[in-house]
Amino acid sequence: MSDRHDETRPTLAAVLWAAFMQRCPRCLEGRMFRGMFAMNDPCPKCGLLFQREEGYFLGAMYFSYVLGAAVILPLYFLFAALLPGWDGVRVAALAWLAYLPFVPVIFRYSRVLWVYLERSGRFNGSDATVYEKLRLSEIEREKAANGPRQGAEGAVTPGSPTAPPSRGP
Repeated sequence: MSDRHDETRPTLAAVLWAAFMQRCPRCLEGRMFRGMFAMNDPCPKCGLLFQREEGYFLGAMYFSYVLGAAVILPLYFLFAALLPGWDGVRVAALAWLAYLPFVPVIFRYSRVLWVYLERSGRFNGSDATVYEKLRLSEIEREKAANGPRQGAEGAVTPGSPTAPPSRGP
């Protein structure tokens, strides 16, 4: 695990770059997504839970709305200017079709922005919710039951077959 969250505060440029690259807000290294829509939970580098409780990403809808409007409104006005003979419903339908390829990007960035906003209060784990504590204990039980393995980011956990042998006392 990375100990970056224990070091000095990262620069604004580093945080913005990590958000743009969809990286963990604590370690700025772990990928937040493992697929187009599937999120890593917890962070594969530092173990930060991205979903603090059930329904946590409901707040990401606000970012999704703003990002979606920032894409679809210019498309609408562009098509209205390029196609002056079309009525508003047709222009809106065309703008909506042109908007569809942006949906996965808007989905991902709305979640990234929500997590960054919510975690910007220097979350240190002391205010962890009941859900977070249960999820962390579940993850620890799964690790104990499954044994050490190679993580999603290629990090090797101690004791795994590819890890160097530990030197005992």
